[in-house]
Amino acid sequence: MPVITNIEDLRVLAQKRVPRMFYDYADSGSWTEGTYRANSSDFQKILLRQRVAVNMEGRTTRTTMVGQDVAMPVAIAPTGLTGMQHADGEILAARAAKKFGVPFTLSTMSICSIEDVAQETGRHPFWFQLYVMKDRAFIEGLIDRAKAAGCSALVLTLDLQILGQRHKDIRNGLSAPPKPTLANILNLMTKPRWCLGMAGTKRRTFGNLVGHVKGVSDMNSLSAWTNEQFDPRLSWADVAWVKEQWG
Repeated sequence: MPVITNIEDLRVLAQKRVPRMFYDYADSGSWTEGTYRANSSDFQKILLRQRVAVNMEGRTTRTTMVGQDVAMPVAIAPTGLTGMQHADGEILAARAAKKFGVPFTLSTMSICSIEDVAQETGRHPFWFQLYVMKDRAFIEGLIDRAKAAGCSALVLTLDLQILGQRHKDIRNGLSAPPKPTLANILNLMTKPRWCLGMAGTKRRTFGNLVGHVKGVSDMNSLSAWTNEQFDPRLSWADVAWVKEQWG
């Protein structure tokens, strides 16, 4: 087992283990990837103020976030397709967050469903990230499902009214599950651990959407539905509507 000392170690390990299309999905941005690079460089400019000659006994990082006790003031952010990075990835991440004592945020575009995560974590409270799509009936149902699963906070995404083109996803033919092209098959043959994991789970598609969207019967129709659902008219009035639904 490799020794993990920092996030970079995990990135290198993921690159070795995860199929190219899913690794590239997690480790890239849209268009020129300028925002992606800026996120890293901007965070590097944030420094912690050092205090010296003070009593360090009893130090703690514990605090609260939106009324929830946490081991430290960070949360696991929502990432779509986590269940394609690793079999049942959202469930495993939620369990790890529960064990460590920080919030886990489930993406709307997750592989494991809201109900999957709730059931497999003993209904431990987690946060749910919501895209406000044109199909308001579906969104209302999604909010109701999050409440029924015991989600303790709703995380709204307001900056994806128009999808940015992700060049690597287009070149890789990103899909869940992967399309059986020659290039994909050859790449998957180099990732046996990933393949074994996916063979052992039934969760290989978008669990929050499949079976809950009207008129969607397969991955092709789901993809078409998703591409036309992001709402360019999204406004603060919609935020008020979401708040009314959520309570």
